[in-house]
Amino acid sequence: MQFQYNSDYPGLTAESVALGVDVGVAAAQALAADPREFPPAQPIPCARITTRIYHPSRNEVSTVQNVLVRTMARPPTQQQATNSMQPGEGKGDNSSMSSDDFSVSSSSSSAMSDMDLADGNGGQPIAAGQPPMAHDDSQDRAYWIQRTLREAIYGRVLFATVLRRRYTQHQPNAINADWEVTSEFCAVKEMSRQLIRKERDRLAEDPIKEVSAMQYLRQWHESRNRNSPGIISSNQAVMDTHVMMPLDLLSDDRNLYSIMPYCDGGELFERLDLNERFSEDEARYWMHQVLTGLENLQSAGVCHRDMSLENLLVHQNRALIIDLGMCLRVPLADNTPALSSAFAGINMNGAPAPSTFPDGRATLRSLMKPQGTCGKWIYMSPEIYLNRDPFDGFAVDMWAAGVILFLMLTGFPPWERACATDERFKYMTAGYLVQMLTEWELGLSSDSMDLLQRMLFLDPKDRLSLDQVRAHPWMLTGQS
Repeated sequence: MQFQYNSDYPGLTAESVALGVDVGVAAAQALAADPREFPPAQPIPCARITTRIYHPSRNEVSTVQNVLVRTMARPPTQQQATNSMQPGEGKGDNSSMSSDDFSVSSSSSSAMSDMDLADGNGGQPIAAGQPPMAHDDSQDRAYWIQRTLREAIYGRVLFATVLRRRYTQHQPNAINADWEVTSEFCAVKEMSRQLIRKERDRLAEDPIKEVSAMQYLRQWHESRNRNSPGIISSNQAVMDTHVMMPLDLLSDDRNLYSIMPYCDGGELFERLDLNERFSEDEARYWMHQVLTGLENLQSAGVCHRDMSLENLLVHQNRALIIDLGMCLRVPLADNTPALSSAFAGINMNGAPAPSTFPDGRATLRSLMKPQGTCGKWIYMSPEIYLNRDPFDGFAVDMWAAGVILFLMLTGFPPWERACATDERFKYMTAGYLVQMLTEWELGLSSDSMDLLQRMLFLDPKDRLSLDQVRAHPWMLTGQS
């Protein structure tokens, strides 16, 4: 595989590189578009209740508070949503969330019992001890909130234990408890409706976009595995994608709850901080996982825009990409005859053939119009920093991955900001990165420095794509 230019950059072909012209790139820039909207998220109405739970390990029953349970098995239909609206709420299907209205009505009560829960099959209550008529596995789960893990911009992140519904508690001699404790834990991101309405237009991180993007990613990956329904319903399934996806998305009259796998290892940044720097083998180990996560984002047509060591959570030595509040859904160009010559040779995410619309028309990834300066300064690509020209969302994330690798290998950031006034940025991105690292006598291998240089060129057309980074000699050698 060649490593002289970005094999996945929209409009860039081997022929144009050989001829020294970028006609295709110019056309791609002229056809740059705004990002596509994510489908509105559809949180399930829920309640925070007090209930009886059974602890199998201790063989005892206790009454506990702060248990999140669904009040419907699935999002309400248009008619159900309209009929169940609270006073003062607007008409329409309030099960979905948009940028203007994300309300979901719920008959929540701190003391609601399981007899009040609806089964999602016409809104009838679930008879105690009996499974719902149209059984939904997700209805069998509840989340026992136990403590606060950390504060967040729009609320807080909570630690919870997953509970499993018991259907035998009212049989003769059965243990009288509605739920049973499992060995599975989760993190509950509790976001205040009031804070979202007040702050989301002033901050770069958009919680509505984040939950919509996470639900979209889950649905997209499940659609790729139609033979395995509910594939993203377990912690392990989410870990395998290396991208944080919701196990559940719930909502009551006060908060929006994103239920996610619990990661016990903290941020990858914290692990690097303790070690000062990683060995090349350890850096390669984590880099493989970062690339797998980015591959899953790219395959779904999503640009993260805020990749960083701080946005990589670790669980049992596995890393997950988190915080999708700044992500974008990349635009696609319709491959009509008028555009085919301009986009000749472009691949969608390095695939041998372009993707397609549902009606069969071929599509190709487009550049995006400037969307503002956002992200952390150290990881921000120069095109995002300048916020002037159309940019490729995939190249932006790969740039940040290059900065992540630099930090892992050296223990310090390559620069403070991606601008020409920063001397280290100026020289490293102009092709002198290997020379500078060699002079600093860090003991890095020639292959590792070569990969860093090729990921961190100033021009995104010169940087390596995800597939090229994977195929680089440094990624293929040594221990991982």
